[in-house]
Amino acid sequence: MTDFLIRRFVPGWQDTRDTRVRERYGVLSGFVGLGCNALLFVVKLAIGLFTGSISIAADAMNNLSDGLSSLISIVGFKLAAKAPDSKHPFGYGRSEYIAGLAVSMLILTVGLEFLKSSVSRILHPSPVLFSPVLAGLLALSILVKLWMGLFNRRIGKAIQSAVLLAAMQDSINDVVTTTVVVVGMVAGQFTDHPVDGYIGVIVALFILWAGWGIAKDTLAPLIGEGADPESAAEIEALVLGFPEIVGVHDLIIHNYGAGKSLASLHAEVPDSSDFVAVHEVIDEAEKLVWQRTGIYLVIHMDPIALNDEHVNATRELVRETLVGLDGRLSMHDFRMVKGKKQINLIFDVIIPFEYTKAQRDSLRAELTDRIRRVDARYNLVMTLEHHM
Repeated sequence: MTDFLIRRFVPGWQDTRDTRVRERYGVLSGFVGLGCNALLFVVKLAIGLFTGSISIAADAMNNLSDGLSSLISIVGFKLAAKAPDSKHPFGYGRSEYIAGLAVSMLILTVGLEFLKSSVSRILHPSPVLFSPVLAGLLALSILVKLWMGLFNRRIGKAIQSAVLLAAMQDSINDVVTTTVVVVGMVAGQFTDHPVDGYIGVIVALFILWAGWGIAKDTLAPLIGEGADPESAAEIEALVLGFPEIVGVHDLIIHNYGAGKSLASLHAEVPDSSDFVAVHEVIDEAEKLVWQRTGIYLVIHMDPIALNDEHVNATRELVRETLVGLDGRLSMHDFRMVKGKKQINLIFDVIIPFEYTKAQRDSLRAELTDRIRRVDARYNLVMTLEHHM
Protein backbone atom coordinates (compact mmCIF):
# COMPACT_ATOMS: atom_id res chain seq x y z
CA MET A 1 0.00 0.00 0.00
CA THR A 2 2.77 2.44 0.93
CA ASP A 3 4.64 1.85 -2.34
CA PHE A 4 1.42 2.27 -4.32
CA LEU A 5 0.59 5.61 -2.65
CA ILE A 6 4.14 6.93 -3.13
CA ARG A 7 4.34 5.97 -6.81
CA ARG A 8 0.81 7.23 -7.48
CA PHE A 9 0.96 10.61 -5.73
CA VAL A 10 4.67 11.56 -5.65
CA PRO A 11 6.03 12.18 -9.17
CA GLY A 12 9.82 11.86 -9.19
CA TRP A 13 9.68 10.08 -5.82
CA GLN A 14 13.29 8.89 -6.12
CA ASP A 15 14.77 12.42 -5.95
CA THR A 16 14.18 13.06 -2.23
CA ARG A 17 16.58 16.05 -2.18
CA ASP A 18 14.32 18.00 -4.55
CA THR A 19 12.20 20.58 -2.69
CA ARG A 20 9.05 19.83 -4.69
CA VAL A 21 9.40 16.10 -4.15
CA ARG A 22 9.78 16.65 -0.40
CA GLU A 23 6.64 18.76 -0.49
CA ARG A 24 4.68 16.02 -2.26
CA TYR A 25 5.85 13.44 0.26
CA GLY A 26 4.83 15.69 3.14
CA VAL A 27 1.43 16.52 1.64
CA LEU A 28 0.77 12.82 0.94
CA SER A 29 1.58 11.92 4.53
CA GLY A 30 -0.61 14.76 5.77
CA PHE A 31 -3.66 13.73 3.76
CA VAL A 32 -3.26 10.06 4.71
CA GLY A 33 -3.03 11.10 8.37
CA LEU A 34 -6.00 13.44 8.01
CA GLY A 35 -8.21 10.72 6.49
CA CYS A 36 -7.24 7.91 8.86
CA ASN A 37 -7.46 10.04 12.00
CA ALA A 38 -10.82 11.51 11.01
CA LEU A 39 -12.19 7.98 10.59
CA LEU A 40 -10.72 6.80 13.89
CA PHE A 41 -12.04 9.90 15.68
CA VAL A 42 -15.62 9.27 14.52
CA VAL A 43 -15.50 5.56 15.41
CA LYS A 44 -13.89 6.03 18.84
CA LEU A 45 -16.07 9.01 19.78
CA ALA A 46 -19.18 6.98 18.94
CA ILE A 47 -17.89 4.08 21.05
CA GLY A 48 -16.97 6.43 23.89
CA LEU A 49 -20.40 8.08 23.94
CA PHE A 50 -22.20 4.74 23.70
CA THR A 51 -20.23 3.07 26.47
CA GLY A 52 -19.71 6.16 28.64
CA SER A 53 -15.93 5.52 28.65
CA ILE A 54 -13.81 8.59 29.36
CA SER A 55 -10.63 6.77 28.29
CA ILE A 56 -12.08 5.94 24.85
CA ALA A 57 -13.34 9.51 24.48
CA ALA A 58 -9.84 10.72 25.40
CA ASP A 59 -8.37 8.40 22.79
CA ALA A 60 -10.87 9.76 20.24
CA MET A 61 -9.84 13.35 20.96
CA ASN A 62 -6.22 12.28 20.64
CA ASN A 63 -7.05 11.12 17.10
CA LEU A 64 -8.78 14.45 16.44
CA SER A 65 -5.64 16.31 17.52
CA ASP A 66 -3.59 13.99 15.30
CA GLY A 67 -5.88 14.87 12.37
CA LEU A 68 -5.43 18.59 13.02
CA SER A 69 -1.69 17.92 13.33
CA SER A 70 -1.75 16.37 9.85
CA LEU A 71 -3.51 19.47 8.52
CA ILE A 72 -0.88 21.72 10.11
CA SER A 73 1.92 19.59 8.66
CA ILE A 74 0.42 19.96 5.17
CA VAL A 75 0.49 23.75 5.57
CA GLY A 76 4.04 23.52 6.94
CA PHE A 77 5.32 21.50 3.98
CA LYS A 78 3.62 23.89 1.55
CA LEU A 79 5.30 26.89 3.17
CA ALA A 80 8.66 25.12 3.40
CA ALA A 81 8.60 24.52 -0.37
CA LYS A 82 8.28 28.24 -1.19
CA ALA A 83 11.14 29.60 -3.26
CA PRO A 84 13.67 31.99 -1.64
CA ASP A 85 12.97 35.70 -2.03
CA SER A 86 14.58 39.01 -1.06
CA LYS A 87 13.27 38.82 2.53
CA HIS A 88 14.14 35.16 3.02
CA PRO A 89 17.16 34.41 0.80
CA PHE A 90 17.61 30.97 2.37
CA GLY A 91 13.99 29.95 1.76
CA TYR A 92 11.17 28.97 4.09
CA GLY A 93 12.41 25.52 5.10
CA ARG A 94 12.09 26.19 8.83
CA SER A 95 8.32 26.52 8.40
CA GLU A 96 8.27 22.73 8.69
CA TYR A 97 9.73 22.97 12.20
CA ILE A 98 7.27 25.71 13.15
CA ALA A 99 4.44 23.44 11.98
CA GLY A 100 5.83 20.66 14.15
CA LEU A 101 5.94 23.02 17.14
CA ALA A 102 2.29 24.01 16.55
CA VAL A 103 1.39 20.31 16.43
CA SER A 104 3.12 19.70 19.76
CA MET A 105 1.25 22.59 21.42
CA LEU A 106 -2.05 21.15 20.21
CA ILE A 107 -1.19 17.69 21.50
CA LEU A 108 -0.14 19.07 24.89
CA THR A 109 -3.41 21.01 25.20
CA VAL A 110 -5.48 17.89 24.47
CA GLY A 111 -3.40 15.84 26.92
CA LEU A 112 -3.89 18.34 29.76
CA GLU A 113 -7.65 18.55 29.14
CA PHE A 114 -8.11 14.80 29.29
CA LEU A 115 -5.85 14.42 32.27
CA LYS A 116 -8.27 16.71 34.09
CA SER A 117 -11.31 14.74 32.81
CA SER A 118 -9.78 11.40 33.80
CA VAL A 119 -8.99 12.57 37.33
CA SER A 120 -12.60 13.76 37.60
CA ARG A 121 -13.80 10.28 36.53
CA ILE A 122 -11.67 8.70 39.27
CA LEU A 123 -13.22 11.04 41.84
CA HIS A 124 -16.75 10.57 40.47
CA PRO A 125 -16.97 7.03 38.96
CA SER A 126 -19.70 5.94 36.53
CA PRO A 127 -20.31 2.54 34.85
CA VAL A 128 -18.80 1.69 31.46
CA LEU A 129 -20.61 -0.61 29.02
CA PHE A 130 -18.72 -3.42 27.30
CA SER A 131 -19.23 -5.12 23.94
CA PRO A 132 -16.94 -7.54 22.09
CA VAL A 133 -17.89 -5.77 18.84
CA LEU A 134 -16.78 -2.41 20.21
CA ALA A 135 -13.55 -3.94 21.54
CA GLY A 136 -12.99 -5.43 18.09
CA LEU A 137 -13.38 -2.01 16.45
CA LEU A 138 -10.78 -0.59 18.81
CA ALA A 139 -8.46 -3.48 17.97
CA LEU A 140 -8.93 -2.65 14.27
CA SER A 141 -7.96 0.96 15.00
CA ILE A 142 -4.73 -0.35 16.54
CA LEU A 143 -3.84 -2.00 13.23
CA VAL A 144 -4.63 1.23 11.34
CA LYS A 145 -2.33 3.24 13.63
CA LEU A 146 0.41 0.63 13.36
CA TRP A 147 0.30 0.93 9.56
CA MET A 148 0.34 4.73 9.82
CA GLY A 149 3.43 4.54 12.03
CA LEU A 150 5.26 2.39 9.49
CA PHE A 151 4.04 4.66 6.66
CA ASN A 152 5.36 7.83 8.32
CA ARG A 153 8.59 6.07 9.27
CA ARG A 154 9.18 5.11 5.64
CA ILE A 155 8.50 8.62 4.31
CA GLY A 156 10.16 10.44 7.23
CA LYS A 157 13.43 8.55 6.71
CA ALA A 158 13.24 8.99 2.94
CA ILE A 159 13.10 12.79 3.16
CA GLN A 160 14.81 13.15 6.58
CA SER A 161 11.81 14.95 8.10
CA ALA A 162 11.73 15.42 11.87
CA VAL A 163 8.02 16.24 11.65
CA LEU A 164 7.11 12.96 9.94
CA LEU A 165 9.34 10.93 12.23
CA ALA A 166 7.54 12.62 15.14
CA ALA A 167 4.23 11.64 13.53
CA MET A 168 5.53 8.07 13.34
CA GLN A 169 6.32 8.10 17.05
CA ASP A 170 2.90 9.59 17.79
CA SER A 171 1.23 6.74 15.88
CA ILE A 172 3.20 4.17 17.87
CA ASN A 173 2.16 5.96 21.06
CA ASP A 174 -1.45 5.68 19.89
CA VAL A 175 -1.04 1.94 19.41
CA VAL A 176 0.10 1.69 23.02
CA THR A 177 -2.64 3.93 24.42
CA THR A 178 -5.48 2.25 22.51
CA THR A 179 -4.20 -1.16 23.62
CA VAL A 180 -4.26 0.07 27.21
CA VAL A 181 -7.82 1.39 26.69
CA VAL A 182 -9.03 -2.00 25.44
CA VAL A 183 -7.39 -3.72 28.40
CA GLY A 184 -9.05 -1.21 30.72
CA MET A 185 -12.44 -1.74 29.14
CA VAL A 186 -12.19 -5.50 29.68
CA ALA A 187 -10.77 -5.13 33.20
CA GLY A 188 -13.60 -2.78 34.13
CA GLN A 189 -16.11 -5.63 33.81
CA PHE A 190 -14.54 -7.47 36.74
CA THR A 191 -14.22 -4.70 39.32
CA ASP A 192 -16.10 -1.74 40.75
CA HIS A 193 -12.98 0.40 40.90
CA PRO A 194 -12.86 3.32 38.39
CA VAL A 195 -10.45 1.50 36.08
CA ASP A 196 -11.60 3.65 33.18
CA GLY A 197 -10.49 6.82 34.94
CA TYR A 198 -7.06 5.39 35.73
CA ILE A 199 -6.66 4.23 32.12
CA GLY A 200 -7.70 7.72 31.01
CA VAL A 201 -4.87 9.18 33.11
CA ILE A 202 -2.40 6.79 31.47
CA VAL A 203 -3.67 7.78 28.00
CA ALA A 204 -3.43 11.47 28.87
CA LEU A 205 0.14 11.03 30.12
CA PHE A 206 1.08 9.27 26.87
CA ILE A 207 -0.44 12.17 24.93
CA LEU A 208 1.55 14.68 26.99
CA TRP A 209 4.74 12.66 26.57
CA ALA A 210 4.27 12.55 22.78
CA GLY A 211 3.60 16.30 22.64
CA TRP A 212 6.67 17.11 24.70
CA GLY A 213 8.84 14.83 22.55
CA ILE A 214 7.67 16.53 19.35
CA ALA A 215 8.22 19.97 20.91
CA LYS A 216 11.83 19.09 21.77
CA ASP A 217 12.52 17.66 18.30
CA THR A 218 11.21 20.78 16.54
CA LEU A 219 12.61 23.37 18.95
CA ALA A 220 16.17 22.03 18.70
CA PRO A 221 16.80 23.10 15.06
CA LEU A 222 14.88 26.36 15.58
CA ILE A 223 17.04 27.34 18.56
CA GLY A 224 20.22 26.21 16.78
CA GLU A 225 21.49 22.71 17.54
CA GLY A 226 24.99 21.50 16.78
CA ALA A 227 25.97 19.75 13.58
CA ASP A 228 24.87 16.16 13.13
CA PRO A 229 28.00 14.07 13.93
CA GLU A 230 27.57 11.80 10.89
CA SER A 231 27.16 14.74 8.49
CA ALA A 232 30.13 16.54 10.05
CA ALA A 233 32.32 13.43 9.78
CA GLU A 234 31.31 12.91 6.14
CA ILE A 235 32.12 16.52 5.18
CA GLU A 236 35.50 16.43 6.93
CA ALA A 237 36.37 13.11 5.29
CA LEU A 238 35.47 14.43 1.82
CA VAL A 239 37.58 17.56 2.26
CA LEU A 240 40.54 15.66 3.73
CA GLY A 241 40.38 13.34 0.72
CA PHE A 242 42.28 16.02 -1.23
CA PRO A 243 46.02 15.54 -0.57
CA GLU A 244 46.68 19.29 -0.70
CA ILE A 245 44.55 19.75 2.46
CA VAL A 246 46.34 18.52 5.60
CA GLY A 247 43.79 19.38 8.27
CA VAL A 248 40.33 20.82 8.95
CA HIS A 249 38.66 22.59 11.85
CA ASP A 250 35.85 25.02 12.81
CA LEU A 251 33.15 23.21 10.83
CA ILE A 252 29.81 24.96 11.34
CA ILE A 253 26.54 23.77 9.75
CA HIS A 254 23.54 26.10 9.60
CA ASN A 255 20.16 24.40 9.19
CA TYR A 256 17.56 26.32 7.19
CA GLY A 257 15.09 23.44 7.02
CA ALA A 258 15.30 19.76 6.20
CA GLY A 259 17.54 19.32 3.17
CA LYS A 260 18.60 23.00 3.25
CA SER A 261 21.91 23.48 5.02
CA LEU A 262 24.86 25.82 4.64
CA ALA A 263 28.27 25.11 6.14
CA SER A 264 31.65 26.76 6.63
CA LEU A 265 34.99 25.10 7.29
CA HIS A 266 38.65 26.03 7.80
CA ALA A 267 41.04 23.93 5.71
CA GLU A 268 44.73 23.81 6.63
CA VAL A 269 47.25 23.82 3.76
CA PRO A 270 51.07 24.02 3.80
CA ASP A 271 52.31 27.63 3.68
CA SER A 272 54.68 26.62 0.88
CA SER A 273 51.78 25.70 -1.43
CA ASP A 274 50.96 27.22 -4.79
CA PHE A 275 47.91 29.11 -3.56
CA VAL A 276 46.39 29.56 -7.01
CA ALA A 277 46.42 25.78 -7.43
CA VAL A 278 45.18 25.22 -3.86
CA HIS A 279 42.32 27.65 -4.48
CA GLU A 280 41.18 25.42 -7.33
CA VAL A 281 41.37 22.41 -5.01
CA ILE A 282 39.22 24.27 -2.45
CA ASP A 283 36.61 24.92 -5.16
CA GLU A 284 36.62 21.23 -6.08
CA ALA A 285 36.17 20.24 -2.44
CA GLU A 286 33.18 22.56 -2.08
CA LYS A 287 31.59 21.11 -5.22
CA LEU A 288 32.21 17.53 -4.07
CA VAL A 289 30.55 18.15 -0.70
CA TRP A 290 27.52 19.66 -2.45
CA GLN A 291 27.23 16.72 -4.83
CA ARG A 292 27.57 14.08 -2.09
CA THR A 293 25.61 15.70 0.75
CA GLY A 294 23.46 18.50 -0.66
CA ILE A 295 25.14 20.92 1.79
CA TYR A 296 26.49 24.19 0.40
CA LEU A 297 30.00 24.53 1.86
CA VAL A 298 32.26 27.59 2.03
CA ILE A 299 35.91 26.82 2.86
CA HIS A 300 38.37 29.26 4.45
CA MET A 301 42.02 28.45 3.70
CA ASP A 302 44.51 28.45 6.62
CA PRO A 303 48.24 28.30 5.66
CA ILE A 304 50.35 26.49 8.27
CA ALA A 305 54.10 25.91 8.54
CA LEU A 306 55.10 22.28 8.05
CA ASN A 307 58.77 22.55 7.06
CA ASP A 308 60.12 24.53 10.04
CA GLU A 309 61.55 22.12 12.64
CA HIS A 310 61.36 24.69 15.43
CA VAL A 311 57.67 25.45 14.69
CA ASN A 312 56.81 21.75 14.40
CA ALA A 313 58.54 20.86 17.67
CA THR A 314 56.91 23.75 19.54
CA ARG A 315 53.49 22.90 18.10
CA GLU A 316 53.85 19.33 19.33
CA LEU A 317 55.03 20.57 22.74
CA VAL A 318 51.92 22.72 23.16
CA ARG A 319 49.65 19.92 21.92
CA GLU A 320 51.12 17.33 24.33
CA THR A 321 50.97 19.79 27.24
CA LEU A 322 47.29 20.51 26.52
CA VAL A 323 46.38 16.84 26.44
CA GLY A 324 48.31 16.32 29.66
CA LEU A 325 46.17 19.00 31.34
CA ASP A 326 42.88 17.62 30.00
CA GLY A 327 42.51 14.81 27.47
CA ARG A 328 39.45 16.53 25.98
CA LEU A 329 41.44 19.56 24.81
CA SER A 330 42.69 20.07 21.26
CA MET A 331 44.21 22.91 19.26
CA HIS A 332 44.51 24.26 15.74
CA ASP A 333 45.75 27.26 13.72
CA PHE A 334 49.17 27.21 15.40
CA ARG A 335 51.51 30.01 14.27
CA MET A 336 54.83 31.30 15.55
CA VAL A 337 56.02 34.90 15.26
CA LYS A 338 59.71 35.12 16.23
CA GLY A 339 61.32 38.15 17.83
CA LYS A 340 64.67 38.64 19.58
CA LYS A 341 63.28 38.90 23.11
CA GLN A 342 59.83 37.35 22.63
CA ILE A 343 58.36 34.54 20.55
CA ASN A 344 54.59 34.71 20.14
CA LEU A 345 52.78 31.37 19.93
CA ILE A 346 49.36 32.02 18.41
CA PHE A 347 46.76 29.23 18.40
CA ASP A 348 43.14 28.27 19.18
CA VAL A 349 42.14 25.77 21.87
CA ILE A 350 38.87 23.83 21.77
CA ILE A 351 37.46 23.42 25.29
CA PRO A 352 34.35 21.60 26.59
CA PHE A 353 31.15 23.67 26.91
CA GLU A 354 30.99 23.00 30.65
CA TYR A 355 34.26 24.86 31.38
CA THR A 356 33.67 27.64 33.92
CA LYS A 357 35.45 31.00 33.92
CA ALA A 358 37.67 29.76 36.74
CA GLN A 359 38.64 26.69 34.69
CA ARG A 360 39.40 28.86 31.66
CA ASP A 361 41.63 31.17 33.72
CA SER A 362 43.35 28.18 35.32
CA LEU A 363 43.98 26.61 31.90
CA ARG A 364 45.56 29.79 30.56
CA ALA A 365 47.79 30.19 33.62
CA GLU A 366 48.88 26.53 33.85
CA LEU A 367 49.57 26.15 30.12
CA THR A 368 51.55 29.41 30.02
CA ASP A 369 53.60 28.38 33.04
CA ARG A 370 54.50 24.94 31.62
CA ILE A 371 55.42 26.24 28.16
CA ARG A 372 57.53 29.12 29.53
CA ARG A 373 59.53 26.61 31.56
CA VAL A 374 60.87 25.34 28.23
CA ASP A 375 61.67 28.81 26.89
CA ALA A 376 60.97 32.00 28.86
CA ARG A 377 60.65 33.95 25.60
CA TYR A 378 57.42 32.13 24.69
CA ASN A 379 54.32 34.36 24.87
CA LEU A 380 51.07 32.44 24.47
CA VAL A 381 48.31 34.18 22.48
CA MET A 382 45.54 31.64 22.72
CA THR A 383 41.83 31.81 21.86
CA LEU A 384 39.50 29.48 23.75
CA GLU A 385 36.52 28.25 21.74
CA HIS A 386 33.98 25.43 21.62
CA HIS A 387 33.65 22.62 19.10
CA MET A 388 30.70 23.39 16.82
